[in-house]
Parts: sequence; structure tokens; C-alpha cells
Amino acid sequence: MKSLRFLSFTMAVCMLCLLALTSCPAAEVSASDRGLEAEPLAADTTQTAGFSDVPAGAWYADAIAYCQQHGIMSGASATTFEPEGTLTRAMLAAVLYRMSGSPTVSAPPAFADTAAGAWYSDAVSWAAGNSVISGYGGGTFGVNEPTTREQAVTILWRYAGNPESGTALDVSDAVSVSTWAQAAVRWADANGILEGMTENRRFEPKTNIKRGEIASMLYHYLSSAGSSQPGPAAGGKTLVAYFSATNTTRPLAEYAADILSADLYEIVPENPYTEADLAYYTNGRADREQNDSSARPAISGGVESMADYDVIFLGYPIWHGQAPRIISTFLESYDFTGKTIIPFCTSHSSGIGSSDTNLHTLASGASWLAGRRFAGGTSRSTVEDWISGLALPQPETEVDAITSATSKAGFNFETKSVTLNSGYEMPINGLGTYSLHGETCVNSVKSALASGVRLIDTASAYGNEEEVGQAVREAMEELGLQREDIFIITKIYPGSEMANPEQAIQACLDRLDLGYVDMMLLHHPDRNDVKAYQAMEKFVEDGKIRSLGLSNWYVKELEEFLPQVTITPALVQNEIHPYYQENDVIPCIQDLGIVVQGWYPLGGRGHTAELLGDEVISGIAQAHGVSSAQVILRWNLQKGVVVIPGSSNPDHIRENTELYDFKLTEAEMAQINALDRNEKHDWY
Repeated sequence: MKSLRFLSFTMAVCMLCLLALTSCPAAEVSASDRGLEAEPLAADTTQTAGFSDVPAGAWYADAIAYCQQHGIMSGASATTFEPEGTLTRAMLAAVLYRMSGSPTVSAPPAFADTAAGAWYSDAVSWAAGNSVISGYGGGTFGVNEPTTREQAVTILWRYAGNPESGTALDVSDAVSVSTWAQAAVRWADANGILEGMTENRRFEPKTNIKRGEIASMLYHYLSSAGSSQPGPAAGGKTLVAYFSATNTTRPLAEYAADILSADLYEIVPENPYTEADLAYYTNGRADREQNDSSARPAISGGVESMADYDVIFLGYPIWHGQAPRIISTFLESYDFTGKTIIPFCTSHSSGIGSSDTNLHTLASGASWLAGRRFAGGTSRSTVEDWISGLALPQPETEVDAITSATSKAGFNFETKSVTLNSGYEMPINGLGTYSLHGETCVNSVKSALASGVRLIDTASAYGNEEEVGQAVREAMEELGLQREDIFIITKIYPGSEMANPEQAIQACLDRLDLGYVDMMLLHHPDRNDVKAYQAMEKFVEDGKIRSLGLSNWYVKELEEFLPQVTITPALVQNEIHPYYQENDVIPCIQDLGIVVQGWYPLGGRGHTAELLGDEVISGIAQAHGVSSAQVILRWNLQKGVVVIPGSSNPDHIRENTELYDFKLTEAEMAQINALDRNEKHDWY
């Protein structure tokens, strides 16, 4: 699992930057400079501040109060929330990033429209890297673009782990919900997450979502039984550390330690607090410390080996709306980099409020999960319910990580195939015939089929369909193969072919002369692409094409295209290689039940030598006793990407099929993933 760290800027400035309708520059402001603790003490400083534009009886009022109290969203200004304002993709990424504890990111966002160091930078990197929000085609994220209702629901669904929902979609305008969003909307509707957003059961999926609606979605998600709020990183031991001056917090900490089988550590002040010290509004010791942001009461003793712990539950009472300053002492006494901290507090009236978030800068290398407030005397079962709702993950093994990716893609490494959403099986490695012509093409295809390859990729634009068809027919006769044994992909091109699709499709069938094609793709987006795809759908009905797909389609293009067609594409074919990895796009396509296939897997014309000679790749190849090409192709397969390398060399063709007798470790996969340059080698 990835290491974690907290985004180091303050809560007040952060919230304005992330959630206001206009962006503002990131700024570093210390807690003491904000003057929050310097204000006169009040009986309850954590009550939700009223917003002039949020009526007490509004359907979203409770949700906005909840999100504000838990540090998820705040106002667009000190007095307004702007519940009718829209939320951009970057803003939504920032909200979910912070709700997830602001985990560490290893690099700036690799998108043309994002800037390193911007207020949204870490959030965008995290959202894309974890397949929560994918980038658009052409290497953009769509930072300032508004988010539609169905997009927002789908993004929250991905954040929740793509949960299943067997219920039917119960909205009156279900037909308007895009194919790619239907599972997400079903889940959200079944779990009450759309409560308040559907008038007369109409969801209005294409309408831009509003800030009040986002607050409502998050409120109902986090308070629903189906919430799968990400838990802390696992792999080491768990510690429950607590401070309890009056023994109110102690029982909850003991419950937590017992439930978690965790170690228990009490934060004991070197100078114990007396009743007089704790008396409110007497200018006693506690009052003075809480008014002094630099106060650091000394602790007696310490945790023997903090390095042993990956997860720390941190308990404390609420003093004047904040954690006691001794908690600051504790947090500044250890290195929490890469650890996950889950705060909890006890209070008779105050919520956890900013007492949680104001601590974050004291352990900026940690991942902070949203805290929880408990009343004094809370039962063990209530604490257990809270902890079970965190869905704490188990350590993931290397095999588990690899298996997860290939299982998601539906790959079967025993049969070396994948079952498409059309019901047909397709091999997961094949031969690309781009640039192969004449006898070279015929011989290459026959050599591939003789080596066990059963997937051949061609296209009208390649000008070699006749040679491919000839090679397949000759190989069938010479090798005793049946037509059903061989999977043929071809494509029609934008322009005149998509303008006259029936004619172009039939021409492909005639040139191949194989009775039918296993799959036909649209080669690129085009103004007539929907028309051309609908024509291909008719050929499917006639049995002349078995499966349909797209080439050079990315997330934004898919979102616009899929609602306009009947048959969901079975495959999307894009440029994918170690220098251009599409790590944000691949999971998004796979989540739609669509297989991903990579062209130029070895870098493409003019770039293959550089890629095969890369020191990282060649070093991994040497360790396994295989070629660099085999390492790259195996890397693709373990990511759930079908490969179609092109070659006219029989030895290389055969070598490119020998991918199943070795496996890359998780560390080796990570080494190759780190080579990504977002470097496209063709314009498509």
C-alpha cells in the first residue's frame, strides 16, 4: 500500500481554497496566527456557525452542518455556504482527498491542466492514482469543469470501492442515466445517498451538482450502514493512546484497545491536573493552557517503540472546544510519517469540531481519518460499531495486489483469455499488424498462428486486411485450425468510412473474407462515430460482427459516447507502454466492464530501442532470465491490459508469446510504474 502523509496547509485557508467557487493561492498559516485559540473562551466553541444562505429548515441544512463540523466542507465565505453553487472536478477531488485523510502522493499530477503546488495538486494526484476521478483524454484532468450529478455519484461510488447493489434503478428518468453510471446510481439510491436530491423520483443525471447536494450526498454516505469509508493503512501494530484527566475518556480507550487487540498507552502529565486546574473560566491552569497555542505540558514517560505502530487511535476530552495541549505535546514527541491517526474524543455537549483538524499540522506526515465524538458513559457496543464501520484493511500481499488487478480485468492466465461483456472469449496476447504488408504480412500472421497466437489485430487504415485474411485461411488449412479458434479485430476509420459506415463495414468483411469478424472497432472519435457504431450494431444483429469496440477513446469521450449507443463496447484499445501508462484511465474503463487493450506496448516506431534498453526494465529482465520485451508485455498483462505487439521476426513473435512462466513482483511492477512520463508516441 502507498505511504501516507498529510497535506501541509492549515484548515481555515485550506477550506476556502478547496471549496470556494473561485480558487485562491495556497498559503501556509500557523494555528497560532489564525487567532482561533486567542478568542475569548465560550461555553461551546464548536457549534456549527450559521450561514445566512442556509435556512434552518432547508433539506440540506443538517448535511451542511455535519460536513462543516467534521471538517469535510466549509463555507464559501465566513457567512455563506452557497448551497446552489457548483463544484468543479478539482474541488470534489479535494473534498474526498481530505475526507480520506489526505494520504501521501508520490508525484505532482501528470495532467496538462494542473500545476504542481496548486491547492488541488495532491488531491488530483491522489484521485487519479486511486481511480477515484480519472483524467480525460489528451492528458487533462478537467480541473475547472463542473461535475454532473451522475459523475459525482459515480466518483463517490469509486471512492467507496465500487460496491455491488442488486436493486433495480428506481428513478423515473433512469433511461437518462448513462450506462457507465448506472451501477453507481443504483448503489446510491439503495443506500439513501440520493435522499433529498430526487423530486418526483427524477434524478436529472446530466445536471451540474450543487454544493448543498454534495454535502447531502456525503452526509448520507458517511452515516449510512453501507458506508465503506477507507480505513487506515495496515501492516503493523495498532496503538490506542489516550489522555483522561477525569477518567471519562479512559473507558472508551480501553474498549477500543480490547476490540482492536491493540496496545494501550495512557498519556500521563508530568504535573497532574487538580480539580482547581480544570475549573472552567477561573483563569486556572487548563484555561491558561487552552488560550496559549504554544503551551506544551510535559508528559511522564513515553511510548517505547512508536516505529512498531502503523495505526494510532488518539483519545482525549474536549476542553473549551479543543484537544488539551498535552495532546500537542504527544504529537510533537514522535515521528508519525506514514502512520494513520484516528482521533476520538469525549464531551458532554461539544462535537469533535475543529479539535480534530487543528491537530493535523502537528503530525503532518500522518494520514488523519475523520474523528468521532462520544458522550461520557458510551457503551462498548457503540465503540465497537464505530470501529467496525472503519473497515480497517488487512495487509495486502504482492500476490493479492497482482491477482486483484488481473481479476478486475477478468483475465484467466490458465486459458490465456478474457471473457468479453459480449460473452465471447478473446486471447490476452496477440499480434498487431500495423506496418506489415504483402508477403511480410502473410508470413508474419502465419508465423504467429504457428507459435500459438490466436489474436490478430488489423484495420482498414493499415491496408493489409486482404493479406491478413489470406494468412488466416492458409494457416487454418495448414495447421488444422478452425475459424472459431482465431480472434480477428479490424477497424473502420474516421472521415469517409464513418460517413458511409455500412459500405465501409462490408468492405472490411469482403477484404478479410473470413465469414465474420470477431470484433470491429471505431478507429478514432469522429463527428459520425455514433452513426458508424449504430451501423456496426446492425451487423452484430446479422451475425457478421460478434463484438464491438473503440480505439483511442478516453474517459471524457466515453462519457459522451456511451449514452448514445445500445451495445456497450467490449474493448477499448489505446496507446499504453511504460512511458505512457494511462494509469488513471485503465481502471475507469475496466470499471465499466470493458476490456483494455494496448497498442504500441513496446513503445512504437522510433522508440522501441530506448524502451527496451531502459535500465530498470533490462535489470528486471536479467533477474528473471527473460527479454525486456517480455517484461514489458508481462507488466501489461498484470495490469489487466491485453497486448498486441507487432513484429515480422518469427523469433520475436514466438518470444512475445512466452509470458506465462514468470511473474513480476509488486516491487518490480512499482519500478516500471515509476517510469511513466505521460509521453505519447503518436497523436491519437
